[in-house]
Amino acid sequence: MVSREAMQKIVDRINASFSVHALWNGYRIRMFRRKNLVISGSQNWTYYRNLDVIFKKVIFFNLPPEWHDTWIRGEDLFRLSTVAEFRQHHPDFDPLDRHVFAIDLTYSGTQRTFFILASNVFCVRCESPDNDGDIYYEDPLGEAAFWSGENRVM
Repeated sequence: MVSREAMQKIVDRINASFSVHALWNGYRIRMFRRKNLVISGSQNWTYYRNLDVIFKKVIFFNLPPEWHDTWIRGEDLFRLSTVAEFRQHHPDFDPLDRHVFAIDLTYSGTQRTFFILASNVFCVRCESPDNDGDIYYEDPLGEAAFWSGENRVM
């Protein structure tokens, strides 16, 4: 497994590689397949996506299916968190040997921290012709109340 120090460098490099607020059309979970979670960002979902952040070997995530850049304070899309912070929110879930990634979102004045437990993460810029804006994710908790904190890994 990648050390915490090496993972922090990866997270810093990803966050520095693009402006989180330049993708004004927001972020969406594009797909979750074979334990790989793909979060995409776009300036115009009708035509394309600009960015994919891919989390590998995911065992937990509770993100909403989509959010906007205005919900993110600061310049980072996500951060490397700690097991202790994750356990404050989800004391009954064992993070195993996964890294804890956190996304802090603010909606209507309410701030929430969402988590992803994964072994690794990387980011790719999406360019034509492989940058369609199609979404392949069907939220298993689509009927749950907004801001659901449940694990969407089924």
